[in-house]
Amino acid sequence: MKTSEFLFSIRKGAGVLLTFLILLSTGCKDDTKLGLSSQDGTPPGPPVVTDIKNMNGAAIIYFQAPSDNDLLCVTASYEINGVEYTTKSSVYNDQLKVQGFGKKGDYTVFLRSVDKSGNESEPVEITVNPLESPVELIYESMDVVSGFGGLRLTWENADENNIIVSVFVKDSIGDWINLENFYSSAKTGLGTIRGMDTLSVSVGVTIRDRWDNYSEMLVTTQKPLFEEQLVKSRFRAITKLPNDATPLNDSYTYYRIWDGITSATECFHTPTSGEPGIGKFVTFDMGQLAKLSRFKMWQRTANSTFIYNHNNLKHYIVYGCQEITTEMRATGSLDGWDLICEAHCYKPSGLPGTDYTSEDEEYIKGGDEHEVLLEAPAVRYIRIHMLENWSGGTIAQIAEMTFWGQILENYY
Repeated sequence: MKTSEFLFSIRKGAGVLLTFLILLSTGCKDDTKLGLSSQDGTPPGPPVVTDIKNMNGAAIIYFQAPSDNDLLCVTASYEINGVEYTTKSSVYNDQLKVQGFGKKGDYTVFLRSVDKSGNESEPVEITVNPLESPVELIYESMDVVSGFGGLRLTWENADENNIIVSVFVKDSIGDWINLENFYSSAKTGLGTIRGMDTLSVSVGVTIRDRWDNYSEMLVTTQKPLFEEQLVKSRFRAITKLPNDATPLNDSYTYYRIWDGITSATECFHTPTSGEPGIGKFVTFDMGQLAKLSRFKMWQRTANSTFIYNHNNLKHYIVYGCQEITTEMRATGSLDGWDLICEAHCYKPSGLPGTDYTSEDEEYIKGGDEHEVLLEAPAVRYIRIHMLENWSGGTIAQIAEMTFWGQILENYY
């Protein structure tokens, strides 16, 4: 190839490459840009407050957002117990909620508009006046009474706030020491403390929420009643009375109710076809005469799908008597039986149906506890009328039962 032709070829190739690069550069300018949009330094206009609705421990603030095209959100900043909190509302809403105020009073809140560049408007200062706080309302509903072997606490938590109920007693030098904490969001709260002496004791109770708001201390003097657990080795099955349920088989028979095992698959279980269990009775001999104070029933929970579900009892009635007469054995009626307790299985969350929370699961695995009527007489024999299970079916099952009270006489 001649030198002139070679140089021409090089120049021609370079020209093509240059043209390609120019076209590529031009094409990129027309492409959509990736990443964050460019930011400006112009803050949005402030929101305009249109109304305030004060609530228990909270307030809802209604506002009109500015018309800035790049508006992102409206924020509210406020302080509780020395800690600053910020809540946000989308531009598509016209309200936001500030909450966690521990007492009635005046509280300052700063509202700001924020755009997509992170610019904030000038703050709008307002005052909210929350009503009596949930902690204060729960404190007012708190009830502490003496029970067998300890204390029983009940309270109302209408808004189902996450709270801690702390129980204190005084030590030998008069200082308050923490005895027990109950973590709960249940609408109707229940706490029991057992294993206490029968001497009079000063008790203090406080309520705390997640914003570290504390109630006053409720101070009361209580005297727990003596109780002990009934000895299960004395329990016996008896000849089945008329209207008593038939066990599914020898592995799921009556003694499973007092075998001391609360979490196994085996339990007392009625037949899966034919004769229904719901509507029938279970009757057994405790082998000791006792003034009962309370009992626990454990559901079959070895399978998680059984929790507050399946054939576990939801509603039942417990009866007792000192002696089963010939007539009682013949008729199977409730004549001669005394009411001990009508029990509705407790679910802390109060959720309908078979839904349950981790708090519900923890409770039911610890046994569903019920107090015995104070006026109920001392009894030896127990009869359980099984009225409803959690699935709405006709099969009934009981994993375990434990009774407490004052033992008056032993028979075995």
